[in-house]
Amino acid sequence: MRGRGILDDLCERVGDDLRSVVVYTASDYDLQYVRDDVAADYDEHAIERAVEEMRFKSLEADYIEDVFRERHGDHRCTVTYFADAVELHFPVSATTGLSVAVDAAYFARQDSFIEFVIDHLDDAV
Repeated sequence: MRGRGILDDLCERVGDDLRSVVVYTASDYDLQYVRDDVAADYDEHAIERAVEEMRFKSLEADYIEDVFRERHGDHRCTVTYFADAVELHFPVSATTGLSVAVDAAYFARQDSFIEFVIDHLDDAV
């Protein structure tokens, strides 16, 4: 599978906050990087479930693109923000994509807008 070039760039840019990098197709996946402490939390079954979720996100991206493209442009990435990690899913087609996970603290330093909204959720809802 392709995608090895981006791994070096991600490692250089994100450093120790990089958690994982996965390239997948409908029938296969390449777990290009998993940080040791993250790998300790996953057995083979959990990895398979995570990759299956990535595939669902690619299918969902097609739907989102169909609904919103005319008003918002091309769908580029889906961000799922957890307390400890942020999953960034980059669909390439309905069956292929790239998933990158980083520590939540790294992502918060990069995009304070999300943290700003989270800090105000109690007041808003």
